[in-house]
Amino acid sequence: MKILNAIVSSALLAAHASAFATTVSVSKTITANSATVRAYSLQSRKMVTESSSPFDFLSGIFPKKEKVPNEPQKPRLPDVVIDSDYTLSYVFAAIGIFIILTSPDETCVPGSSFVCPPSIWGVVQGGLNLLFASFLAIQARRIRFVFDETSFELKNVDFGASNEEVLRASGENIVVGGANRWDYDKFVNYDFFPSADYPVLVYFKETQTPEEKWNEGPGGLDKVGGGQVHFFPAIANVKQLKEQFEIRGCAKIEN
Repeated sequence: MKILNAIVSSALLAAHASAFATTVSVSKTITANSATVRAYSLQSRKMVTESSSPFDFLSGIFPKKEKVPNEPQKPRLPDVVIDSDYTLSYVFAAIGIFIILTSPDETCVPGSSFVCPPSIWGVVQGGLNLLFASFLAIQARRIRFVFDETSFELKNVDFGASNEEVLRASGENIVVGGANRWDYDKFVNYDFFPSADYPVLVYFKETQTPEEKWNEGPGGLDKVGGGQVHFFPAIANVKQLKEQFEIRGCAKIEN
């Protein structure tokens, strides 16, 4: 009987010890899990606090793209209106007057104290030069050569009541049609004749005009490299024109 009681007591003690061990293990597991939850909660609150956006926590899932530094933009060139130049009109007027004064009529007696009248031929030649000088002066006053951000353009001037210049479109080109406006990247060549120091004509060549019209007008005079040729008298400041052609990157064939 004593042996039986001892066996029962031992079994009860073993069961009690096992139950206590299980309780301690479960308690430790719960404590560890609680610590993990608190650490995660603290980390989450820290991320939300440091974040400038409620969606920044997605940065770990979707990596941010590296920002490419912006290249500095080139400064925009201001629009430029070229000054008028009346030198050419003055030269032709002077030539006309000189021809008239040095072309006496055949009836003029040599050594006479009277001023000899000009010959008809002298009047015709001199008069044509004077007419052309007047035409150049009118064009120099009426037309402006304008350089804007993308194009070279011819414009007309309207003078208001205050005598201030008001620029307007010059209409279609009288030779090949289309606007008198050409993009800088369409230039093939430009030059001044006989030279930039003593200009009479300004020349430039472009490919903006449709190819089927390249041989119209003066286009047939220069077929090298293709493009439409344009000439106009030097009724604007040629030094300014040359400077702007260079600044705007217009192509030029060097001789």
